Amino acid sequence: MFNEQHISYIVISGLLTAVLLVLARIFVKDERSKNNILKFWAILTVAIHYSNLWVDYFTTGGNATVENNQILPVYPCNVVMWMLLVAALIQNKKRLLFQILGEFCFYGGLVCGVIGIVLNANFDNTPTLADFDILKGLLSHSTMLFGCLYMLVGGFIRIRVFNAVSVTMGLGSFLVCGLGVDYLYEHFGMEPPDGMFLRSNPYLKTSPIILGIWAVVLLFCGLALWELRLPREERWYSKLHLRN
Repeated sequence: MFNEQHISYIVISGLLTAVLLVLARIFVKDERSKNNILKFWAILTVAIHYSNLWVDYFTTGGNATVENNQILPVYPCNVVMWMLLVAALIQNKKRLLFQILGEFCFYGGLVCGVIGIVLNANFDNTPTLADFDILKGLLSHSTMLFGCLYMLVGGFIRIRVFNAVSVTMGLGSFLVCGLGVDYLYEHFGMEPPDGMFLRSNPYLKTSPIILGIWAVVLLFCGLALWELRLPREERWYSKLHLRN
């Protein structure tokens, strides 16, 4: 990890993502074009995720090995990827479902995308971009990161305290998927892959559930401070009062 190839990829990917987001912000104004951009990056992410199957199939004379995260949501990035696709395909972007998915994709995709690029475990095991499986893994994280960040850049979501609710629900889906995947493996007599890293965390020696709780608490506090810049009637507690 962090050899010349990896560092070069991180720098180039980061610069391209930033430049493309700025260009999209400046030049793309109509809603149809924004929706098309979101769909393009969401579909591209899924296509890249499965691209190794096509490459393997044609380079080995008709054989391809399906990875566990290509048939099951084993890792957080898998869940975010599919949430991004579902959100992108929702026609009415004002729907509550889209807002929940979009807000979680922004925060979850930012964290998962950056970790998947900078601390990519597969690259650590096979530190070369010449291996297509490694390259496509990095590329899919880059495209997913762009799509998730475009949720905010494209004006699909707003920074607000209620983002914390969407993040909580998204993290809850991680828990359900992780437990579900491990249960399926155990039910069929297989060694579970530790779905969503619920049993062990490769990055921090702390339960991901505890990390998730702290993440939501810190996010809520940060967003509450952010909303202090808004008029009192637009802040979260005023809106709660009005709804009651």
